[in-house]
Amino acid sequence: MSILIKNCDIVTLDAHGTILRNSNIALEGKLIKAVGDLPPDFKPDEIIDGYNHAALPGFFNAHCHAAMTFERGWAEDLPFPRWLNEKIWVAESALTPDDVYWGAALAACEMLRSGTVAFNDHYFYMDRVAEVVEQSGMKATLTWCVFGLGDDKEVGTNLDGTLGFIDRWQGAGEGPAQRIPA
Repeated sequence: MSILIKNCDIVTLDAHGTILRNSNIALEGKLIKAVGDLPPDFKPDEIIDGYNHAALPGFFNAHCHAAMTFERGWAEDLPFPRWLNEKIWVAESALTPDDVYWGAALAACEMLRSGTVAFNDHYFYMDRVAEVVEQSGMKATLTWCVFGLGDDKEVGTNLDGTLGFIDRWQGAGEGPAQRIPA
């Protein structure tokens, strides 16, 4: 499907902070085909009038624990060490993979609603977070949290489980299959 968004103000990320006034965005499927002048062969299936609207680049959430949406507002009156040690880590030790899935799904909905298209996450049961990323169409850099306290104390996995997670998900969801050198 092709879409034309016409007459919108486009905020660019060039070195000059250029804003293209009353400009066009041509979309072809999931890709931006053109910004500004339209290709002569472009025939949109749908036209959206963007007058009095601004188009911005998608945002990237550089640090989050998506599943923690369920812990929002818990014991916020406590100092950080007590909040973490007495409330959050206790609650997290009881989380199931499904809890992580639904917490991450809520976070994905909130991020997409705000224009955030990608995020960097570090948590437990990351297979479930990867499912949310794939289902939502977002992009993400996901890291499985391992504290190195020993297999009997890890939540969700150990180092071998983390390596399995990498093998299962590296390059999934139309992402690049690149490994960071050790």
